[in-house]
Amino acid sequence: METLRAWYRDDVEENLQDLHQKDSTRTLTPEEVFEKSGLRYWRIERSEDEDEQTKLKQEGNYNHFDWLDVSRETLPDYDEKLKSFYREHLHKDEEIRLITAGSCFFEIRDYSDQWIRLHLRKGDLINLPPGVYHRMTLDASNYVKMLRLYSEVPQWVAVNRPEGDCHPARQQYLNSIPTQVAAK
Repeated sequence: METLRAWYRDDVEENLQDLHQKDSTRTLTPEEVFEKSGLRYWRIERSEDEDEQTKLKQEGNYNHFDWLDVSRETLPDYDEKLKSFYREHLHKDEEIRLITAGSCFFEIRDYSDQWIRLHLRKGDLINLPPGVYHRMTLDASNYVKMLRLYSEVPQWVAVNRPEGDCHPARQQYLNSIPTQVAAK
């Protein structure tokens, strides 16, 4: 069975579609990613199945959803949209994403402000807490389709860094850091 592929990212900003793995011998488990960032991960084997998606919406009490289909053929203003997705930002609401086709790199800042890179593929489901900095880019496949789920009608406002540092959702996220992690 597939599982999350995650690691600490190097600081090189060239060719964003490369792995950019700091230590090629060390990957992070879903539990470690959660402990270091608050991001939760699940695997949904039949992610493209409408019945599975309906079940997920009902179980999570997600009343609103939309689709993001990212490829040069499907996304208007493709190049500009990719730049905006890769700009470091946060949201005031949790962010739930289910990959239903293709793959991408999703990056999240850990509690010590280092980048963790996730290689998300079909069947990967992530839940980011409100106020966490993150960004997304495509991998070499140049295509991803994802279901975006929301508990409430999404405001969908990206707050870029550094403006987000003062945002109430960011402050709440920082205050939620477990004391044993903050002490390290």
